[in-house]
Amino acid sequence: MGILDTIIHTKQSDSLKTFKPSEIVAEILSVLKERDREILIQRYGLNGNEIKTLAAIGNQHSLTRERVRQIEKDLLKNLRKTGLNKESFIATKELLMSTINEHGRIMAQDSLLQKMGVKSEEDRNAIIFLLYLIEELEDYMHANYKKTWVTILFNKQLLHDFTEESKKILAAEGKPLTSPDFLEKFKATEFYKLNQAELPDRVILNFLDLAHEIESNVFDQWGLSAWKEIKPKDVGDKAFLVMKNHGKPEHYSVITEMINKAHFDQRTAYKETVHNELIKDKRFILIGRGIYALSEWGYKSGVVSEVLAEVLKASAGPMDREKIIDEVLKKRVVKKNTILVGLSNKKMFKKVGKNLYTLV
Repeated sequence: MGILDTIIHTKQSDSLKTFKPSEIVAEILSVLKERDREILIQRYGLNGNEIKTLAAIGNQHSLTRERVRQIEKDLLKNLRKTGLNKESFIATKELLMSTINEHGRIMAQDSLLQKMGVKSEEDRNAIIFLLYLIEELEDYMHANYKKTWVTILFNKQLLHDFTEESKKILAAEGKPLTSPDFLEKFKATEFYKLNQAELPDRVILNFLDLAHEIESNVFDQWGLSAWKEIKPKDVGDKAFLVMKNHGKPEHYSVITEMINKAHFDQRTAYKETVHNELIKDKRFILIGRGIYALSEWGYKSGVVSEVLAEVLKASAGPMDREKIIDEVLKKRVVKKNTILVGLSNKKMFKKVGKNLYTLV
């Protein structure tokens, strides 16, 4: 982070500490007539009120919904021209604009509200109302993106091209990528080299956050929204994702705990359900008493003697006992003595030298 970035972030942090959006909105609305003030309060859910439809507001004030829409439009226009010269609003505008600008002149509404440290519905609605009062901003609605706020200087084509390039990278990779891994892949593209000046890391990651077709999972890995490793649909998908990130076999009770700690959704996983799902899912291998591994890790099902036979069959010649034990433990979670007992089966294995074994 450069000196200028440090100064900007320090100033933003100081502003956020004293940022009270509801109070700023109350100050702005105080210049309006009672009916006009009431219409904006109801339309935007200000002062702790619920947001009301144009029709509901019209019924309350004996106005048509179109008349309410026109009043709302005129009030916002007049406030932008004459009612926003107060120091509190100017500081708020500077805070919101600088935050959006540093993210590439665009930001998802929810991400912006989170950045502002919103703690209540009242403050959330107040900030959204303030955003509508800033002439240099517009709410950008597009089917492919989240609800966003953009500056009038924003290059929308850059976002569209970025999204297509990112989808290509992820599709070619075929698996979720961490932010550092994605940045590495993205910076190797011609698209990045041509647009490098407009795409610092912070902006790249912000652009990724905007597209509906790209999402991050609970482990902060980016992928296509349709992927099960991004949006797991059932217990099996959730177990696969937590185990893939855990990186080693675990008992199904531990896998259940990992699923619940990940907070994929509001549903609670139960160990009996997890055990029943994993035992019939080919992505998982039962390698010990209640212990599961991912089949892609190279583990094998079957009794120990079958695994021993597979290990010896793959060998170019007789194998040392300790080497055999090591290879079996890569495929099954069992005690060393269990392997030795299996190796003593003279119908399947024979000793051909000091601690050397081969198939019968």
